[in-house]
Amino acid sequence: SGDEIVEEDDEDSQEEEEENEEKLEEKRVRRLQKEEEEAKILAKSMMNKKAARLYGRMQHGIEKKQAAVQLLHKRRKEIELCKGKNKTLEGKTMLKAKVERLKSERRAFEKDYD
Repeated sequence: SGDEIVEEDDEDSQEEEEENEEKLEEKRVRRLQKEEEEAKILAKSMMNKKAARLYGRMQHGIEKKQAAVQLLHKRRKEIELCKGKNKTLEGKTMLKAKVERLKSERRAFEKDYD
């Protein structure tokens, strides 16, 4: 029974080490993101008004394109998962999911217009 306790302690210590490594990695990633964000803000503050406005418009366009790409990937994933079952991830039929998607897109468009 003494060997079993040692093995359990080894497993616990390995799990704790992995958790600590994951936490350290998360902290490092957050710190790097924060530094990058601060660098962007500093760089934008150094720009003249015209350049800052152009930069803002460029970033807006990039974000818009990325959102469209993510939407297309989501649709493709739903279609591929539903080919055999004819159901979406939420259990709805493809037609019903399409109607809801179009409604939400129209609402978003109307919201942007207002």
